[in-house]
Amino acid sequence: MSRNRTLRAVVVALLSCLALAGCVSIPTSGGVNVGPKVVNKGDNPFVTDPLGPPHNASRTELVNDFLQALTSSEHNYSVARQFLTAKAAQGWDPTQSVLVREKPATPQDIGDQTVDLAVSTKASVNSLGVYVEQSTDSTQTLSYNFIKVKGQWRISDLPDGIVLSRTSFENSFQAYPLYFFDPEYTYLVPDVRWFPTGSTVQDRIVKALLAGPTDWLQQGVVATAFPAGVQPGSPVTITDSTASVDFSASAASVKAPALGRMQRQLEASLASLNITNVAMTARGAPLPVSDSQQNHAVPAVAVNPAALVQKGKQFGFFPGMQAIGGISSQVVALNGTAATLDRSQANAAVLAKGGVYLVTSSGTKLVDSRPNLIAPSIDTFGYVWSVPSSDASAIVATGPDGVPHPISSGLPSGATIVALDVSHDGTRMLAYLATSSGPQLVVAGIIRRAGLPTSLGDLLQLPVSSAQPIDAAWVDSSTVAALGSDGAEDTVVSYLIGGSPSDTSTTEGAIHLIGGQGADSLRLITQDGAVQELRASGWQNINVAASILATQQ
Repeated sequence: MSRNRTLRAVVVALLSCLALAGCVSIPTSGGVNVGPKVVNKGDNPFVTDPLGPPHNASRTELVNDFLQALTSSEHNYSVARQFLTAKAAQGWDPTQSVLVREKPATPQDIGDQTVDLAVSTKASVNSLGVYVEQSTDSTQTLSYNFIKVKGQWRISDLPDGIVLSRTSFENSFQAYPLYFFDPEYTYLVPDVRWFPTGSTVQDRIVKALLAGPTDWLQQGVVATAFPAGVQPGSPVTITDSTASVDFSASAASVKAPALGRMQRQLEASLASLNITNVAMTARGAPLPVSDSQQNHAVPAVAVNPAALVQKGKQFGFFPGMQAIGGISSQVVALNGTAATLDRSQANAAVLAKGGVYLVTSSGTKLVDSRPNLIAPSIDTFGYVWSVPSSDASAIVATGPDGVPHPISSGLPSGATIVALDVSHDGTRMLAYLATSSGPQLVVAGIIRRAGLPTSLGDLLQLPVSSAQPIDAAWVDSSTVAALGSDGAEDTVVSYLIGGSPSDTSTTEGAIHLIGGQGADSLRLITQDGAVQELRASGWQNINVAASILATQQ
Protein backbone atom coordinates (compact mmCIF):
# COMPACT_ATOMS: atom_id res chain seq x y z
CA MET A 1 0.00 0.00 0.00
CA SER A 2 1.39 3.42 -0.87
CA ARG A 3 2.18 5.95 1.85
CA ASN A 4 -0.58 8.27 0.62
CA ARG A 5 -3.16 5.51 0.85
CA THR A 6 -1.89 4.55 4.28
CA LEU A 7 -2.21 8.16 5.44
CA ARG A 8 -5.76 8.41 4.13
CA ALA A 9 -6.70 5.16 5.86
CA VAL A 10 -5.34 6.50 9.18
CA VAL A 11 -7.28 9.75 8.81
CA VAL A 12 -10.51 7.92 7.98
CA ALA A 13 -10.04 5.64 10.99
CA LEU A 14 -9.35 8.63 13.24
CA LEU A 15 -12.43 10.52 12.09
CA SER A 16 -14.54 7.40 12.60
CA CYS A 17 -13.16 7.08 16.11
CA LEU A 18 -13.98 10.71 16.91
CA ALA A 19 -17.55 10.09 15.86
CA LEU A 20 -18.01 7.39 18.48
CA ALA A 21 -19.06 8.27 22.01
CA GLY A 22 -16.24 7.94 24.52
CA CYS A 23 -13.47 8.00 21.96
CA VAL A 24 -12.29 11.39 23.24
CA SER A 25 -13.43 13.72 25.94
CA ILE A 26 -15.01 16.97 24.81
CA PRO A 27 -13.69 20.04 26.63
CA THR A 28 -16.34 22.07 28.44
CA SER A 29 -14.25 25.18 29.06
CA GLY A 30 -11.75 27.37 27.29
CA GLY A 31 -11.89 29.51 24.18
CA VAL A 32 -12.74 28.57 20.63
CA ASN A 33 -9.70 28.18 18.39
CA VAL A 34 -10.12 28.57 14.64
CA GLY A 35 -8.02 26.12 12.65
CA PRO A 36 -7.45 25.52 8.95
CA LYS A 37 -10.58 24.75 6.99
CA VAL A 38 -10.82 21.14 5.80
CA VAL A 39 -12.16 20.88 2.27
CA ASN A 40 -12.89 18.06 -0.16
CA LYS A 41 -10.45 18.23 -3.06
CA GLY A 42 -11.07 15.11 -5.11
CA ASP A 43 -8.36 12.49 -4.68
CA ASN A 44 -7.20 14.01 -1.37
CA PRO A 45 -10.44 14.36 0.62
CA PHE A 46 -8.72 15.67 3.75
CA VAL A 47 -6.69 18.62 2.50
CA THR A 48 -6.47 21.74 4.62
CA ASP A 49 -7.41 25.12 3.18
CA PRO A 50 -5.01 27.35 5.16
CA LEU A 51 -5.96 30.61 6.80
CA GLY A 52 -4.32 34.02 6.56
CA PRO A 53 -2.34 35.72 9.34
CA PRO A 54 -4.16 36.00 12.69
CA HIS A 55 -4.45 39.37 14.43
CA ASN A 56 -1.62 40.39 16.78
CA ALA A 57 0.37 37.22 16.14
CA SER A 58 4.02 37.07 17.17
CA ARG A 59 6.79 36.69 14.62
CA THR A 60 7.32 33.00 15.41
CA GLU A 61 3.58 32.35 15.28
CA LEU A 62 3.44 34.00 11.87
CA VAL A 63 6.26 31.81 10.54
CA ASN A 64 4.44 28.69 11.74
CA ASP A 65 1.20 29.82 10.10
CA PHE A 66 3.08 30.85 6.96
CA LEU A 67 4.51 27.33 6.69
CA GLN A 68 0.98 25.95 6.96
CA ALA A 69 -0.18 28.32 4.21
CA LEU A 70 2.49 26.92 1.88
CA THR A 71 0.47 23.70 1.59
CA SER A 72 -1.89 25.51 -0.81
CA SER A 73 -0.58 26.61 -4.21
CA GLU A 74 -3.98 27.93 -5.32
CA HIS A 75 -3.94 31.32 -7.05
CA ASN A 76 -0.14 31.42 -6.95
CA TYR A 77 0.07 30.89 -3.17
CA SER A 78 -2.32 33.77 -2.50
CA VAL A 79 -2.91 32.82 1.14
CA ALA A 80 0.81 32.59 1.89
CA ARG A 81 1.39 36.01 0.31
CA GLN A 82 -0.93 37.55 2.94
CA PHE A 83 1.87 37.01 5.47
CA LEU A 84 4.24 39.22 3.44
CA THR A 85 4.60 42.92 2.91
CA ALA A 86 3.37 44.16 -0.46
CA LYS A 87 6.94 44.46 -1.75
CA ALA A 88 7.95 41.00 -0.50
CA ALA A 89 4.77 39.45 -1.91
CA GLN A 90 5.60 40.90 -5.33
CA GLY A 91 9.22 39.70 -5.31
CA TRP A 92 8.86 36.28 -3.68
CA ASP A 93 9.00 33.30 -6.09
CA PRO A 94 7.48 30.21 -4.43
CA THR A 95 8.14 28.04 -7.50
CA GLN A 96 11.92 28.44 -7.24
CA SER A 97 12.42 25.40 -4.99
CA VAL A 98 10.90 23.05 -2.42
CA LEU A 99 12.65 21.83 0.72
CA VAL A 100 11.03 18.65 2.00
CA ARG A 101 11.20 18.74 5.78
CA GLU A 102 11.85 15.39 7.48
CA LYS A 103 11.48 16.55 11.11
CA PRO A 104 9.48 19.23 12.93
CA ALA A 105 11.03 22.69 12.68
CA THR A 106 10.63 25.31 15.42
CA PRO A 107 11.07 28.98 14.45
CA GLN A 108 13.58 30.84 16.63
CA ASP A 109 13.29 34.59 17.20
CA ILE A 110 16.90 35.73 17.18
CA GLY A 111 16.22 39.43 17.63
CA ASP A 112 16.66 42.34 15.24
CA GLN A 113 13.21 41.43 13.90
CA THR A 114 14.52 38.17 12.39
CA VAL A 115 13.25 34.62 12.81
CA ASP A 116 15.42 31.66 11.82
CA LEU A 117 14.08 28.26 10.82
CA ALA A 118 16.43 25.25 10.89
CA VAL A 119 15.08 22.75 8.35
CA SER A 120 16.18 19.11 8.50
CA THR A 121 15.93 17.85 4.93
CA LYS A 122 17.29 15.27 2.55
CA ALA A 123 15.05 16.00 -0.44
CA SER A 124 14.48 19.07 -2.59
CA VAL A 125 12.78 20.06 -5.84
CA ASN A 126 14.04 22.81 -8.15
CA SER A 127 12.07 25.28 -10.26
CA LEU A 128 11.73 22.79 -13.13
CA GLY A 129 10.40 20.04 -10.89
CA VAL A 130 13.61 17.99 -10.60
CA TYR A 131 13.55 15.99 -7.35
CA VAL A 132 16.82 15.12 -5.60
CA GLU A 133 17.06 12.96 -2.49
CA GLN A 134 20.18 12.28 -0.43
CA SER A 135 20.71 9.20 1.72
CA THR A 136 21.14 11.27 4.92
CA ASP A 137 19.59 14.41 6.37
CA SER A 138 21.23 17.82 6.31
CA THR A 139 20.19 21.08 7.96
CA GLN A 140 19.49 24.35 6.17
CA THR A 141 18.77 27.53 8.08
CA LEU A 142 16.27 29.95 6.53
CA SER A 143 15.92 33.53 7.75
CA TYR A 144 12.70 35.59 7.74
CA ASN A 145 12.90 39.35 8.38
CA PHE A 146 9.89 41.28 9.68
CA ILE A 147 8.53 44.80 9.82
CA LYS A 148 5.24 46.10 11.15
CA VAL A 149 2.50 47.09 8.72
CA LYS A 150 -0.43 48.94 10.32
CA GLY A 151 0.60 47.55 13.69
CA GLN A 152 0.90 43.93 12.51
CA TRP A 153 4.08 41.95 11.89
CA ARG A 154 4.63 40.99 8.27
CA ILE A 155 7.54 39.22 6.56
CA SER A 156 9.58 41.78 4.63
CA ASP A 157 12.36 39.53 3.36
CA LEU A 158 12.49 35.77 2.86
CA PRO A 159 14.18 33.17 0.64
CA ASP A 160 12.48 32.12 -2.57
CA GLY A 161 10.86 28.70 -2.60
CA ILE A 162 8.77 26.86 -0.06
CA VAL A 163 9.18 24.39 2.81
CA LEU A 164 6.84 21.42 3.22
CA SER A 165 6.76 18.48 5.58
CA ARG A 166 7.12 15.09 3.92
CA THR A 167 3.40 14.42 4.42
CA SER A 168 2.36 17.80 3.02
CA PHE A 169 4.65 17.33 0.03
CA GLU A 170 3.16 13.93 -0.78
CA ASN A 171 -0.38 15.30 -0.46
CA SER A 172 0.09 18.49 -2.48
CA PHE A 173 2.72 17.52 -5.08
CA GLN A 174 2.55 14.80 -7.72
CA ALA A 175 5.05 13.12 -10.03
CA TYR A 176 4.57 13.98 -13.71
CA PRO A 177 6.73 12.24 -16.33
CA LEU A 178 8.02 14.52 -19.08
CA TYR A 179 8.88 12.61 -22.23
CA PHE A 180 11.87 12.93 -24.52
CA PHE A 181 13.06 10.62 -27.31
CA ASP A 182 15.87 8.15 -27.61
CA PRO A 183 18.40 9.41 -30.21
CA GLU A 184 16.67 7.38 -32.94
CA TYR A 185 13.22 8.89 -32.15
CA THR A 186 11.85 5.37 -31.70
CA TYR A 187 11.01 5.34 -27.99
CA LEU A 188 9.77 7.82 -25.42
CA VAL A 189 12.04 8.22 -22.40
CA PRO A 190 10.49 9.53 -19.17
CA ASP A 191 12.05 12.30 -17.09
CA VAL A 192 10.02 12.50 -13.88
CA ARG A 193 9.25 15.94 -12.42
CA TRP A 194 7.26 17.09 -9.37
CA PHE A 195 4.72 19.90 -9.42
CA PRO A 196 1.90 20.98 -7.10
CA THR A 197 -1.47 19.74 -8.23
CA GLY A 198 -3.64 22.64 -9.31
CA SER A 199 -4.88 24.77 -12.15
CA THR A 200 -1.44 25.77 -13.47
CA VAL A 201 0.29 22.39 -13.55
CA GLN A 202 -0.07 22.12 -17.35
CA ASP A 203 1.86 25.37 -17.79
CA ARG A 204 4.66 24.17 -15.52
CA ILE A 205 4.86 20.89 -17.47
CA VAL A 206 5.17 22.74 -20.79
CA LYS A 207 7.75 25.16 -19.38
CA ALA A 208 9.88 22.32 -18.03
CA LEU A 209 9.54 20.32 -21.26
CA LEU A 210 10.82 23.26 -23.32
CA ALA A 211 13.74 23.72 -20.93
CA GLY A 212 14.99 20.25 -21.89
CA PRO A 213 15.95 17.08 -20.03
CA THR A 214 17.48 17.03 -16.58
CA ASP A 215 21.28 17.24 -16.40
CA TRP A 216 22.06 13.53 -16.24
CA LEU A 217 20.02 12.88 -19.43
CA GLN A 218 21.87 15.49 -21.48
CA GLN A 219 25.00 15.10 -23.64
CA GLY A 220 22.93 13.40 -26.34
CA VAL A 221 21.50 10.69 -24.08
CA VAL A 222 17.97 11.71 -25.10
CA ALA A 223 16.63 14.02 -27.81
CA THR A 224 13.95 16.70 -27.84
CA ALA A 225 12.00 18.00 -30.83
CA PHE A 226 11.78 21.54 -29.46
CA PRO A 227 14.39 23.87 -31.00
CA ALA A 228 16.44 26.10 -28.73
CA GLY A 229 14.79 29.45 -28.24
CA VAL A 230 11.18 28.28 -28.41
CA GLN A 231 9.41 29.60 -25.32
CA PRO A 232 5.91 29.17 -23.87
CA GLY A 233 3.37 31.66 -25.16
CA SER A 234 -0.11 32.17 -23.74
CA PRO A 235 -1.21 29.92 -20.85
CA VAL A 236 -2.30 26.42 -21.79
CA THR A 237 -6.07 26.01 -22.11
CA ILE A 238 -7.88 22.70 -21.79
CA THR A 239 -11.23 21.95 -23.42
CA ASP A 240 -12.57 18.48 -22.73
CA SER A 241 -9.52 16.28 -23.42
CA THR A 242 -7.72 18.70 -25.79
CA ALA A 243 -4.93 21.03 -24.68
CA SER A 244 -4.18 24.17 -26.69
CA VAL A 245 -0.49 24.96 -26.29
CA ASP A 246 0.89 28.27 -27.51
CA PHE A 247 4.56 29.04 -28.20
CA SER A 248 6.67 32.06 -29.02
CA ALA A 249 6.87 33.24 -32.64
CA SER A 250 10.04 31.22 -33.36
CA ALA A 251 8.00 28.00 -33.29
CA ALA A 252 6.39 29.02 -36.60
CA SER A 253 9.59 28.09 -38.45
CA VAL A 254 9.56 24.48 -37.23
CA LYS A 255 8.90 22.00 -40.04
CA ALA A 256 8.12 18.29 -40.32
CA PRO A 257 9.06 15.86 -38.85
CA ALA A 258 9.91 18.03 -35.83
CA LEU A 259 6.31 19.32 -35.58
CA GLY A 260 4.94 15.80 -35.21
CA ARG A 261 7.58 14.99 -32.63
CA MET A 262 6.78 18.17 -30.67
CA GLN A 263 3.13 17.17 -30.60
CA ARG A 264 3.99 13.63 -29.46
CA GLN A 265 6.14 14.92 -26.60
CA LEU A 266 3.34 17.20 -25.48
CA GLU A 267 0.67 14.50 -25.73
CA ALA A 268 2.74 12.05 -23.71
CA SER A 269 3.82 14.64 -21.10
CA LEU A 270 0.26 15.93 -20.58
CA ALA A 271 -1.41 12.51 -20.65
CA SER A 272 -1.42 12.30 -16.84
CA LEU A 273 -3.89 15.22 -16.92
CA ASN A 274 -6.32 13.12 -19.01
CA ILE A 275 -5.32 15.00 -22.16
CA THR A 276 -5.45 12.94 -25.35
CA ASN A 277 -5.07 15.65 -28.01
CA VAL A 278 -2.82 18.67 -28.38
CA ALA A 279 -3.34 21.66 -30.67
CA MET A 280 -0.22 23.79 -31.10
CA THR A 281 -0.01 27.48 -32.02
CA ALA A 282 2.74 30.09 -32.40
CA ARG A 283 1.46 33.41 -31.01
CA GLY A 284 -2.03 32.20 -31.81
CA ALA A 285 -1.31 30.98 -35.35
CA PRO A 286 -2.03 27.24 -35.80
CA LEU A 287 0.84 24.79 -36.22
CA PRO A 288 -0.98 21.97 -38.02
CA VAL A 289 0.32 18.40 -37.96
CA SER A 290 -0.94 16.09 -40.70
CA ASP A 291 -1.57 12.40 -40.16
CA SER A 292 1.62 11.55 -42.05
CA GLN A 293 3.67 13.81 -39.76
CA GLN A 294 2.50 12.29 -36.51
CA ASN A 295 5.00 10.44 -34.34
CA HIS A 296 3.91 7.24 -32.60
CA ALA A 297 6.82 6.62 -30.25
CA VAL A 298 5.95 4.91 -26.95
CA PRO A 299 7.90 3.98 -23.80
CA ALA A 300 9.78 0.72 -24.27
CA VAL A 301 8.76 -2.30 -22.19
CA ALA A 302 9.70 -5.97 -22.16
CA VAL A 303 8.43 -7.66 -25.33
CA ASN A 304 6.71 -10.67 -23.75
CA PRO A 305 4.97 -10.58 -20.33
CA ALA A 306 5.66 -14.29 -19.71
CA ALA A 307 8.60 -15.52 -17.66
CA LEU A 308 11.62 -16.49 -19.79
CA VAL A 309 13.40 -19.44 -18.18
CA GLN A 310 15.74 -22.32 -18.79
CA LYS A 311 14.23 -25.53 -17.44
CA GLY A 312 16.29 -28.62 -17.99
CA LYS A 313 16.87 -28.93 -21.74
CA GLN A 314 14.39 -26.19 -22.62
CA PHE A 315 14.76 -22.42 -22.91
CA GLY A 316 11.57 -20.49 -23.54
CA PHE A 317 8.53 -18.71 -22.17
CA PHE A 318 6.72 -20.25 -19.21
CA PRO A 319 4.10 -21.65 -19.10
CA GLY A 320 4.24 -23.81 -22.19
CA MET A 321 8.01 -23.45 -22.59
CA GLN A 322 7.54 -21.81 -25.98
CA ALA A 323 10.95 -21.99 -27.64
CA ILE A 324 12.67 -19.06 -29.34
CA GLY A 325 13.43 -20.15 -32.86
CA GLY A 326 17.08 -20.33 -33.78
CA ILE A 327 18.62 -19.73 -30.37
CA SER A 328 16.90 -21.78 -27.64
CA SER A 329 18.92 -24.93 -28.26
CA GLN A 330 22.17 -22.96 -28.34
CA VAL A 331 21.38 -21.23 -25.03
CA VAL A 332 20.65 -24.61 -23.44
CA ALA A 333 23.90 -26.05 -24.81
CA LEU A 334 25.93 -23.38 -23.00
CA ASN A 335 24.58 -24.59 -19.64
CA GLY A 336 24.85 -21.01 -18.39
CA THR A 337 23.84 -19.18 -15.23
CA ALA A 338 22.29 -15.97 -16.66
CA ALA A 339 20.86 -14.76 -19.96
CA THR A 340 19.37 -11.66 -21.59
CA LEU A 341 17.18 -11.71 -24.71
CA ASP A 342 17.28 -8.70 -27.07
CA ARG A 343 14.18 -6.81 -28.24
CA SER A 344 14.06 -8.62 -31.59
CA GLN A 345 14.03 -11.98 -29.75
CA ALA A 346 16.66 -13.10 -32.24
CA ASN A 347 19.80 -12.73 -30.09
CA ALA A 348 20.79 -13.44 -26.50
CA ALA A 349 23.73 -12.68 -24.23
CA VAL A 350 24.57 -15.61 -21.95
CA LEU A 351 26.90 -15.95 -18.97
CA ALA A 352 28.41 -19.43 -18.92
CA LYS A 353 31.65 -21.25 -18.30
CA GLY A 354 34.42 -19.34 -20.08
CA GLY A 355 32.70 -15.93 -20.06
CA VAL A 356 29.91 -14.08 -21.83
CA TYR A 357 28.59 -15.35 -25.17
CA LEU A 358 26.51 -13.78 -27.92
CA VAL A 359 23.98 -16.28 -29.26
CA THR A 360 22.42 -15.68 -32.68
CA SER A 361 20.70 -17.87 -35.23
CA SER A 362 24.11 -18.09 -36.93
CA GLY A 363 25.87 -19.57 -33.93
CA THR A 364 27.51 -18.84 -30.59
CA LYS A 365 30.41 -16.43 -30.13
CA LEU A 366 32.51 -15.81 -27.01
CA VAL A 367 32.62 -12.01 -26.65
CA ASP A 368 34.22 -11.58 -23.20
CA SER A 369 36.47 -14.17 -21.57
CA ARG A 370 37.51 -12.16 -18.49
CA PRO A 371 37.07 -13.99 -15.17
CA ASN A 372 34.32 -13.28 -12.62
CA LEU A 373 31.92 -11.64 -15.06
CA ILE A 374 28.39 -10.83 -13.85
CA ALA A 375 25.14 -11.33 -15.76
CA PRO A 376 25.40 -9.47 -19.10
CA SER A 377 23.00 -7.03 -20.71
CA ILE A 378 22.24 -6.32 -24.37
CA ASP A 379 21.01 -3.04 -25.87
CA THR A 380 18.79 -1.93 -28.75
CA PHE A 381 21.79 -1.71 -31.10
CA GLY A 382 22.90 -5.29 -30.38
CA TYR A 383 25.85 -4.44 -28.12
CA VAL A 384 26.54 -6.92 -25.32
CA TRP A 385 27.51 -5.21 -22.03
CA SER A 386 29.75 -7.08 -19.61
CA VAL A 387 31.85 -6.30 -16.55
CA PRO A 388 33.82 -8.32 -13.97
CA SER A 389 32.36 -8.25 -10.47
CA SER A 390 35.62 -7.00 -8.95
CA ASP A 391 35.92 -3.79 -11.02
CA ALA A 392 32.83 -1.68 -11.71
CA SER A 393 34.83 0.64 -13.97
CA ALA A 394 35.85 -2.13 -16.42
CA ILE A 395 32.66 -2.12 -18.52
CA VAL A 396 32.95 -3.35 -22.10
CA ALA A 397 30.29 -3.18 -24.82
CA THR A 398 30.89 -5.69 -27.62
CA GLY A 399 29.17 -5.15 -30.97
CA PRO A 400 27.63 -7.78 -33.23
CA ASP A 401 30.95 -7.77 -35.11
CA GLY A 402 32.72 -9.06 -32.00
CA VAL A 403 34.75 -5.88 -31.46
CA PRO A 404 34.91 -4.85 -27.77
CA HIS A 405 34.55 -1.16 -26.83
CA PRO A 406 35.66 -0.05 -23.34
CA ILE A 407 33.10 2.26 -21.74
CA SER A 408 34.33 5.32 -19.87
CA SER A 409 32.37 6.01 -16.68
CA GLY A 410 32.54 7.55 -13.25
CA LEU A 411 32.01 4.20 -11.56
CA PRO A 412 34.70 3.53 -8.91
CA SER A 413 37.34 1.00 -9.94
CA GLY A 414 37.59 -0.47 -6.45
CA ALA A 415 33.89 -1.21 -6.20
CA THR A 416 32.24 -4.61 -6.45
CA ILE A 417 29.39 -4.61 -8.96
CA VAL A 418 26.50 -7.08 -8.79
CA ALA A 419 24.19 -5.72 -11.50
CA LEU A 420 24.60 -3.93 -14.83
CA ASP A 421 21.38 -3.51 -16.79
CA VAL A 422 20.61 -1.41 -19.88
CA SER A 423 17.13 0.16 -20.00
CA HIS A 424 14.67 -1.25 -22.54
CA ASP A 425 15.00 1.88 -24.71
CA GLY A 426 18.81 1.66 -24.73
CA THR A 427 19.35 5.15 -23.28
CA ARG A 428 20.26 4.45 -19.65
CA MET A 429 22.33 2.12 -17.54
CA LEU A 430 21.49 0.77 -14.07
CA ALA A 431 24.30 -0.38 -11.78
CA TYR A 432 24.29 -1.75 -8.22
CA LEU A 433 27.57 -1.57 -6.33
CA ALA A 434 29.18 -2.45 -3.02
CA THR A 435 31.78 0.20 -2.15
CA SER A 436 33.97 1.01 0.83
CA SER A 437 31.48 3.74 1.78
CA GLY A 438 28.44 1.49 1.45
CA PRO A 439 26.06 0.28 -1.28
CA GLN A 440 25.38 2.50 -4.29
CA LEU A 441 22.46 2.20 -6.70
CA VAL A 442 23.03 4.45 -9.70
CA VAL A 443 21.60 5.20 -13.12
CA ALA A 444 23.46 7.00 -15.88
CA GLY A 445 22.78 8.03 -19.45
CA ILE A 446 24.52 6.11 -22.23
CA ILE A 447 26.43 8.43 -24.54
CA ARG A 448 26.73 7.10 -28.09
CA ARG A 449 28.35 8.06 -31.37
CA ALA A 450 26.24 6.83 -34.31
CA GLY A 451 24.84 4.08 -32.09
CA LEU A 452 28.25 3.06 -30.72
CA PRO A 453 28.30 3.40 -26.91
CA THR A 454 31.38 5.29 -25.73
CA SER A 455 30.74 6.39 -22.16
CA LEU A 456 28.28 6.87 -19.34
CA GLY A 457 27.12 10.35 -18.39
CA ASP A 458 26.72 11.80 -14.91
CA LEU A 459 25.83 9.23 -12.25
CA LEU A 460 22.46 9.72 -10.57
CA GLN A 461 22.64 8.26 -7.07
CA LEU A 462 19.43 6.70 -5.76
CA PRO A 463 18.92 6.68 -1.95
CA VAL A 464 19.54 2.96 -1.50
CA SER A 465 19.49 1.28 1.92
CA SER A 466 22.47 -0.28 3.66
CA ALA A 467 21.41 -3.84 2.71
CA GLN A 468 24.09 -5.99 1.09
CA PRO A 469 23.59 -5.72 -2.71
CA ILE A 470 22.44 -8.86 -4.54
CA ASP A 471 20.86 -7.67 -7.81
CA ALA A 472 18.91 -4.83 -9.44
CA ALA A 473 16.57 -4.54 -12.42
CA TRP A 474 14.42 -2.15 -14.43
CA VAL A 475 10.79 -2.37 -13.29
CA ASP A 476 9.59 -0.20 -16.17
CA SER A 477 10.87 2.83 -18.07
CA SER A 478 10.92 5.10 -15.00
CA THR A 479 11.33 2.71 -12.04
CA VAL A 480 14.07 0.36 -10.88
CA ALA A 481 14.21 -2.18 -8.07
CA ALA A 482 17.08 -3.32 -5.85
CA LEU A 483 17.41 -6.73 -4.21
CA GLY A 484 19.48 -6.72 -1.05
CA SER A 485 19.97 -8.65 2.18
CA ASP A 486 20.42 -7.56 5.78
CA GLY A 487 21.43 -11.07 6.84
CA ALA A 488 18.02 -11.99 8.20
CA GLU A 489 15.89 -11.54 5.09
CA ASP A 490 16.06 -10.34 1.50
CA THR A 491 14.31 -7.12 0.57
CA VAL A 492 13.19 -5.74 -2.79
CA VAL A 493 12.78 -1.97 -2.85
CA SER A 494 11.41 -0.02 -5.82
CA TYR A 495 12.76 3.44 -6.70
CA LEU A 496 11.11 5.99 -8.94
CA ILE A 497 13.97 7.62 -10.87
CA GLY A 498 13.53 11.24 -9.89
CA GLY A 499 11.53 10.32 -6.79
CA SER A 500 11.83 8.50 -3.48
CA PRO A 501 11.84 4.80 -2.53
CA SER A 502 8.36 3.31 -2.63
CA ASP A 503 7.21 -0.28 -2.32
CA THR A 504 9.21 -2.74 -0.21
CA SER A 505 8.74 -6.51 -0.09
CA THR A 506 10.63 -9.35 1.59
CA THR A 507 11.61 -12.86 0.55
CA GLU A 508 14.31 -15.44 1.26
CA GLY A 509 17.12 -16.99 -0.76
CA ALA A 510 16.77 -14.72 -3.81
CA ILE A 511 19.75 -14.52 -6.19
CA HIS A 512 18.44 -12.77 -9.32
CA LEU A 513 15.75 -10.15 -10.04
CA ILE A 514 14.05 -9.11 -13.28
CA GLY A 515 11.28 -6.68 -14.29
CA GLY A 516 10.13 -5.02 -17.47
CA GLN A 517 6.44 -4.09 -17.52
CA GLY A 518 5.67 -2.53 -14.16
CA ALA A 519 5.47 -3.77 -10.58
CA ASP A 520 3.34 -6.77 -11.61
CA SER A 521 6.19 -7.98 -13.84
CA LEU A 522 8.78 -8.26 -11.06
CA ARG A 523 10.14 -11.79 -10.76
CA LEU A 524 13.03 -13.41 -8.95
CA ILE A 525 14.71 -16.78 -8.78
CA THR A 526 15.93 -18.36 -5.55
CA GLN A 527 18.99 -20.46 -4.78
CA ASP A 528 16.97 -23.66 -5.22
CA GLY A 529 15.63 -22.58 -8.65
CA ALA A 530 12.13 -21.51 -7.59
CA VAL A 531 10.78 -18.66 -9.72
CA GLN A 532 8.57 -16.20 -7.86
CA GLU A 533 6.33 -13.31 -8.92
CA LEU A 534 5.41 -10.30 -6.83
CA ARG A 535 1.71 -10.16 -6.00
CA ALA A 536 -0.35 -8.04 -3.61
CA SER A 537 0.07 -10.70 -0.92
CA GLY A 538 3.84 -11.00 -1.46
CA TRP A 539 6.18 -13.21 -3.45
CA GLN A 540 4.53 -16.35 -4.81
CA ASN A 541 5.99 -19.37 -6.62
CA ILE A 542 4.88 -19.90 -10.22
CA ASN A 543 5.52 -23.64 -10.00
CA VAL A 544 8.57 -23.95 -12.20
CA ALA A 545 12.06 -25.10 -11.23
CA ALA A 546 14.60 -23.27 -13.41
CA SER A 547 18.33 -22.89 -13.75
CA ILE A 548 18.01 -19.45 -15.42
CA LEU A 549 15.47 -16.66 -15.11
CA ALA A 550 16.31 -14.51 -18.12
CA THR A 551 15.92 -10.76 -18.65
CA GLN A 552 14.04 -9.43 -21.67
CA GLN A 553 15.16 -6.23 -23.29
